[in-house]
Amino acid sequence: MDLWWGTNGTQYRLFENGVLIDTQALTDQSPNAQSAMKAIADRSIGTYEYRAELVNASGVTLSDTIRVTVSK
Repeated sequence: MDLWWGTNGTQYRLFENGVLIDTQALTDQSPNAQSAMKAIADRSIGTYEYRAELVNASGVTLSDTIRVTVSK
């Protein structure tokens, strides 16, 4: 997740197929850039949907959903 500038989050959440798979605490240094990363490996063949949430005292901002297809 990369936020180039703007109001930072204090928590990052990553969902795979609607299930929470990662949560990270973030440091708010608004309006500077902010990023979080989670390596994902060893998934079975299939299609997976990922969505992130950026959370702060004002609420939650959702990312677009991306679809990843594992074929081998």
